[in-house]
Amino acid sequence: MRNGTAVLPESRQDPAVRQRIEWAAVQVFADSEFHQVTLQQIAKAAQCSLQTLYRYYGSKEALLSACLHHGLEQLAERMLDHLAGIDTFRDRLSKVFWVVLDFFDRNPQMGRMMINSVYPGRWGSDTTPGQQRLTELFLSVLGEGQEQGILNGQVATPILLDFFYGVLLRISQMHLLRGRTGRMADQHGVLFDMLWRAITV
Repeated sequence: MRNGTAVLPESRQDPAVRQRIEWAAVQVFADSEFHQVTLQQIAKAAQCSLQTLYRYYGSKEALLSACLHHGLEQLAERMLDHLAGIDTFRDRLSKVFWVVLDFFDRNPQMGRMMINSVYPGRWGSDTTPGQQRLTELFLSVLGEGQEQGILNGQVATPILLDFFYGVLLRISQMHLLRGRTGRMADQHGVLFDMLWRAITV
């Protein structure tokens, strides 16, 4: 609770209002660093009162977490959908790589929000259910590859995940920061081949 206003249980919140607020918040967080953003800015962009923001989220930090959670939940759902029916491990990992590139191609504001407002400490702590679910999904795919003797087993799976994440997020984020045109997913094949050669036995 902040500003003396109790946060409503999500079951009592209007989903349409919540969706409108979070969409507006992503746009605002994408354009400015977290510490520069005010709830007044978000309320104006969402066309709601400041009291509504406090009643729905309680704080700016909670609102950012909600935006991040729902974005990563969407990414995890798309990943699970695309992995269904893929047999070979290489094709499974390739699809994971493509889904992330395609997600940021389709949701550039989400990518910019992560660059501007989601600091490294938040990634390291897996603070939202969406982050936890996505991390578990990545770890399970990479762990499977190590168990099959396909991926490098000389490092722990979490370190392999950091390597995979590092390449993937750097590519996606720098594409956005440099304002490059075109879709990163269209270069998926050659980019994944480079990564595949680096992490396989």
